Amino acid sequence: MQENEPYFDDEIDLRELFNVLWTAKKLIIQITAIFAIGSVVYSLSLNNHYKSESLFLARSASENQGLSQYSSLAAMAGISLPSSREDKAAQMIELIKSRKFVKHLMTFENILPSMMAAKTYNSASQELLFNQKLYDTETKTWKGKPKKNGPIIPSYLEAHEVYTDNMLSISQDNKTGFISINIEHISPLFAKELLELIIRESNELLRKKDMEESKQGLEYLTSELSKTPFVEIKESINALIEVQLETQMLAQINQDYILIEIEPPFIPEQKSKPGRTLICVLGTMLGGMLSVLIVLIRHYSFAEEDQAVE
Repeated sequence: MQENEPYFDDEIDLRELFNVLWTAKKLIIQITAIFAIGSVVYSLSLNNHYKSESLFLARSASENQGLSQYSSLAAMAGISLPSSREDKAAQMIELIKSRKFVKHLMTFENILPSMMAAKTYNSASQELLFNQKLYDTETKTWKGKPKKNGPIIPSYLEAHEVYTDNMLSISQDNKTGFISINIEHISPLFAKELLELIIRESNELLRKKDMEESKQGLEYLTSELSKTPFVEIKESINALIEVQLETQMLAQINQDYILIEIEPPFIPEQKSKPGRTLICVLGTMLGGMLSVLIVLIRHYSFAEEDQAVE
């Protein structure tokens, strides 16, 4: 005698599937509508962000063809020879991305509050509004609970994380050498002002660094020139002195010491994000797929239970 075993049909009947979805169409529409409305509300709650962009070319140092023969002597003396355009560009990019540079930017007024406590932007008055729970604009003081073993004021490490993750984008085209530096913020005016500050200060810091190094190099070379009796060494030292003098001259003459401006920073008029249309479409699609999944799981779960009972 054969026992009657429950039989489960694993094949899905498209007609049955359609009937199941059609029967539960109200639930599907309701869930989809909830997700659609939620995605609209969420997208409207997001601040507009604006990206100020700029384009530069690194200034190439003068390249004397006979300079390479003195590189070993310069290295022994601890003197820096002029860098190539590629080296200058890499040096500038790494400086702009560094924690040390962010710490330097924080010394300027309103930079840290605008980075860490900005809440909304009033386009009519072109005014940046701050989160009063974090920063009091009247007294210009930070508020809130102090961190463990630290002050209330955000540290330069926290500012650097926001700066590199949410605001700064910098890249170089390997073929042309052009450097693109962009800043994104909820205030288009602040984005432009911060980008201008970054360019100006990075140029200035590297200019001062090169001037200080060339000054020390000149002092050392001048001292060595008076000591050595050998003509060939004197010629080499004179060549290195000429290079250091040229470095100082270029640093004093050129306001844009490292970067040659191709496209200056500007106040953006169009937002860069969020993509509200995409958010709404994806939210609606997610709601539709989730509602269909819920209906199917509920239907086939109950169907299997009924068959098992029979």
